[in-house]
Amino acid sequence: MEYMKAFLFTIIPSILLFTFSSTFGTSVPKKQLGIATYSVKGLETDIEGSFKALADDGYTTMEISNYNAGNGTVANYKPAEYAALAKKYGLDIISSHARAKFDIKDVEGSLQAWGKVFDDHKIMGCKYVVFPMNIWSGNFEGLKEECNLLNKIGEEANKRGLKFGYHNHSFEFVPVAGSNQLYEDYLIKNTDSDKVFFQMDVYWITMGGQDPVAYLQKYPDRFKLLHIKDEYVIGESGKINYEAIFRQFYKNGYKDWFVEIEEKMTPEAKAQSAGFMDAMKSVQAKGGTMQDVMKELSKNRPAGGQGSPFGPQDPKVMAEKLKTSLEAIKLSADYLKNADFVK
Repeated sequence: MEYMKAFLFTIIPSILLFTFSSTFGTSVPKKQLGIATYSVKGLETDIEGSFKALADDGYTTMEISNYNAGNGTVANYKPAEYAALAKKYGLDIISSHARAKFDIKDVEGSLQAWGKVFDDHKIMGCKYVVFPMNIWSGNFEGLKEECNLLNKIGEEANKRGLKFGYHNHSFEFVPVAGSNQLYEDYLIKNTDSDKVFFQMDVYWITMGGQDPVAYLQKYPDRFKLLHIKDEYVIGESGKINYEAIFRQFYKNGYKDWFVEIEEKMTPEAKAQSAGFMDAMKSVQAKGGTMQDVMKELSKNRPAGGQGSPFGPQDPKVMAEKLKTSLEAIKLSADYLKNADFVK
């Protein structure tokens, strides 16, 4: 009898544990990993294959960058069709980098253009639409008008239940000519927090000579999204303190972020890319225009260099780019999944 009691006391808890585990599950909740599809070079040569690979890597949310404001399509799909295709692979499109008319001399035309953008993104179920880059006015009068236009565009987004934001590069961290006021700070302080948010690119703010964590602490209610970026694969350079960034971002009450990876580059290509950003910083510091940026770039263009990277590309080259970028995206996912500071 004593043997039987001992047996029952041993086996019953094991049965109960097995039953609980089988019924309710004991697996660790899946982390929310976001991917900016700008990272997927050659995405449109194999959209479904790319989506499947991203889902297999553990990504759950997406920020797209291939919306065409001219015809209102995404990779030649209607917005609803593209969102459904992503959903098929368990990917939720919650954000988009999109560009439309931004002209302080034609406010109504700008608002109309952005209104159409927001209508299309609401169809996709987006929460955020982000203005990816702009060369800002070099004087406070012009800057103030641009901030007013940002607010008005943000109002249009709010009417549709969306949030409108701006994404930094390194050149927002130069002072407005004749002052010690950085462009990023001026934009934040002169836009309405209810109408305009900011997406912090943690790599470019670092390259701009600033501390991402300090900015998250300084403006805890303004940075609602992050671009998690490195020199290439996330975490490889050791230059960015992702743990401190994530902890502060979560402490601020936000959770949405996206891995962004540039194309794998040769040393020459890296130098060209750095030259582009230096030209942007130089022109922004002087309060120039995008045309001035192109002039600056043309001064340092290497003789016999390659033609424009835009337009039709060799399918074999694009297939190789896709393969290479998906490898880097997977390595980045592995790093983030294994990081205990990522929820």
